[in-house]
Amino acid sequence: MQLTRFSDISLRLLMYLASRDHPMDAKVTARSVSELFNVPYPHVVKVVHQLGQYGLIATTKGKGGGLRLARSPESIHLGDVLRRTEPDGDVIDCFTQPCPLRVGCMLKDALDESYEAFFAKMNEFSLADVAATPALKSLVQLSA
Repeated sequence: MQLTRFSDISLRLLMYLASRDHPMDAKVTARSVSELFNVPYPHVVKVVHQLGQYGLIATTKGKGGGLRLARSPESIHLGDVLRRTEPDGDVIDCFTQPCPLRVGCMLKDALDESYEAFFAKMNEFSLADVAATPALKSLVQLSA
């Protein structure tokens, strides 16, 4: 399994916001995030929009505006974020091109259970847990 680029950018943005000294108050711009992580600005804008829709970040327009966390990093669990940022659907598609093994096939069940286990395991980690990385703290200090 590989995470989508959208999920990757979402997690990096949330981690960056959570690693700031006062994550609920600190504001950054989408442009600065784009430059810092070397990600095209339009991609960051899409991520910011969606994370705002999910209630994970708050945005303010105009002079002095920017992005900040809308909830405490301790209350944001990675599995919940990934469930929203990863596309819906099955790990394996047995129906678009009908598979003769699909009746009673244990592979699809095993993959589906593993996918659910992945989200459950990721929910054991909060945003605060992963934002405590010393390298990330250093990056925040350099960008400030």
